[in-house]
Amino acid sequence: MAPRISVPANFGKEHINSEVHGNLLLKLKDGQGIKTNSMIMSLNSPVIDKLTTNLFQSSLEMDDFAKEAVECFVESMYTGEVDLLKQLIFEDVNKMAHVFDVSWLAKRCLKFYKTVILNFGSNSYEEILFACEVASRAHYNLKQSNYVSSFVKNMVSRDIGTTLFLQRYMAGFAELSKRQIDMSMAVTGNVTQSVMMPFISHVINNLKCKNLDENSLYLLEQLDVQKLRQDFPKYFKDTANLLAEVAEISESSEVNELVKKFVETKSDIAAISSKDDDTEDNETITEECDTNDSDCEEVASVAIQTEDVEYDWIKPQLRKWYTGVLLNESVQFISTDNKSGTFNIRYTLHGEGGTDKKQFCMNCDNVDTSQWSYVISDCTVNEWTKQFLHDVPHDKLKHWIITRFSSHLKVVCNKVTVLHFYFSDDCDSNKRDGERFWSRKANSAEFYCQVNNSILLRTIEGYR
Repeated sequence: MAPRISVPANFGKEHINSEVHGNLLLKLKDGQGIKTNSMIMSLNSPVIDKLTTNLFQSSLEMDDFAKEAVECFVESMYTGEVDLLKQLIFEDVNKMAHVFDVSWLAKRCLKFYKTVILNFGSNSYEEILFACEVASRAHYNLKQSNYVSSFVKNMVSRDIGTTLFLQRYMAGFAELSKRQIDMSMAVTGNVTQSVMMPFISHVINNLKCKNLDENSLYLLEQLDVQKLRQDFPKYFKDTANLLAEVAEISESSEVNELVKKFVETKSDIAAISSKDDDTEDNETITEECDTNDSDCEEVASVAIQTEDVEYDWIKPQLRKWYTGVLLNESVQFISTDNKSGTFNIRYTLHGEGGTDKKQFCMNCDNVDTSQWSYVISDCTVNEWTKQFLHDVPHDKLKHWIITRFSSHLKVVCNKVTVLHFYFSDDCDSNKRDGERFWSRKANSAEFYCQVNNSILLRTIEGYR
């Protein structure tokens, strides 16, 4: 067992390929090799330590990796730096870091991915595709899901349309690998029209509704059917009808199983149709909410479907702060129009160092596209259209649930999670105090709206 010396450390790159110290040969694909010191390599890698100390290996086959990548890997072991790391060899170096369990290098690789590869110069499709494929392969081959989450966060923070990207990424649906299908679903949170549209088009236009190919079966098996049914009832109904049509011709047992998975009885589809009808009725009701509070209460009962009697729904006045809105760590309200405007939630945060009031604010920037931006005190820049909520539903009736945890803030709209903001990772680089403030306990919260449309606010009974 190699002695415990803290790494990374600078052992001197001049000792690489030393005739005196080079007792471990790394064999490259071109027949060449790099002479390294087994002690230096073992200090960085517990895997190499076991191979040399316990199995007495004096050479390692490195022909799976590019020569330049192995040179970068070795220099990093000797210097504790990643000066030779660049995009062309990134995946090989990252793979070596994980294969040989060099934990500090794996962290540096993730940092390089976030700060260099995700730092798109022109937001071109090629730049985004490269970053997407790197994240996909890291997740698929190395089981590193943090690359995918970093990619998605970057797309959202830069306001890069995932829908447009996925339209191109999934254009050749039949030629996609399972890894690429998994990535597409990860980017969209498993289910959106961005995934379903290419699939439906492929089955109709290419397969002529006669059968399902391997990719179609794989996508359907991975789908969160319940989520599809709840969040996108139209696509659920279209897919169920499409499968039923295919099943009439196909004798495949897999197809028949998928039909059962999507719709076991005709009443399932009838229930979806009924849900669509109810939604249309709700939209009709919301048009009258400006003048009739009782109609607004009816909208609330339909949208929330709650029987909690200790909570009350009120119609708040414009530009007035309301207390008593923090229920089970969440603030809930319903907006019944997509009119442009701002909602503010002000938290009173108690902890070591005193008590502070910090705000989460969100604003509808574009009514037609349902684009919403947000600001978090001491975490983001204090400007609109800089950071955005993700995939906000276009529904006219929006039920918002904002929940503050000690580690992050979560925003849900009509059962779709549109923001996960982690105070430790997502604060702007020049905002150093955000995590310190927002990790405190929130004893109360206040609500304030600057939008002249019909909304309902959930409060503790008695608060006005």
